[in-house]
Amino acid sequence: MDDAKQLANLSGQLADPARAAIVLSLMDGSSQPTGELQVGANISPSSASIHLSKLVNAKVLSVVKRGRLKYYRISSAAVAHAIEALTIIASPATAARQVGRSAINPFSFARTCYDHLAGKLGVEIVSALQCKEIIQPAGKIFELTDGGHEWLRGFGIDCPTLLAERRLFATQCLDFTERRYHLGGALGAAFLSRMIQLEWLASSRVPRSVRLTPQGRAELGKRLNLEFSEGQKVTAKLVSTPTFRGHRRLD
Repeated sequence: MDDAKQLANLSGQLADPARAAIVLSLMDGSSQPTGELQVGANISPSSASIHLSKLVNAKVLSVVKRGRLKYYRISSAAVAHAIEALTIIASPATAARQVGRSAINPFSFARTCYDHLAGKLGVEIVSALQCKEIIQPAGKIFELTDGGHEWLRGFGIDCPTLLAERRLFATQCLDFTERRYHLGGALGAAFLSRMIQLEWLASSRVPRSVRLTPQGRAELGKRLNLEFSEGQKVTAKLVSTPTFRGHRRLD
């Protein structure tokens, strides 16, 4: 019964359109101040304060004070994943159009899932990391191999620091467009951050989607044996098939 009450309480926090709008505006993993969230939800400052307080108390959002401003963000990847799933249930027709595997849909190819990479590119990177024996599945998580520590260090990711965090290191996050796992947890966040830092990925006009740059395509091919069809763009449909020596082809 306690679980039922907690679920009902959490659901109630998202039942208000203003609170739902606030939560959806933070689904890209960003931190935003009260003023921006108030404008986005089209509510008064006093209403925004009340709604934000309720979302923080329900542990849907977390808040950090920076100077005179309070910045809010989704409290965890688990919350973001739940919100994403509820969005699909709430509007299946819209969701199907948004996430369908269309040849002109960048959202299904590469997008952020809270603070890590999702979509076709995300799951293919996980497959490549396993083919190169950098990570391996272990129950509901991924574990690093001995060679994986070395490879990631060369990629610019400090695994010992990530392992020391309270957050789970490498989780198997089910991708709702691919129905396969992409990489979540501290390692997933660090991997996405590093690809953005190296300018392998760039922002897109489509909310939450990211664009694979020519440099990113070349480097992923070199480092992870990912292959892309000639002249491929981020909006092109990609179909993966195993090829010689663990190569993955993206057409």
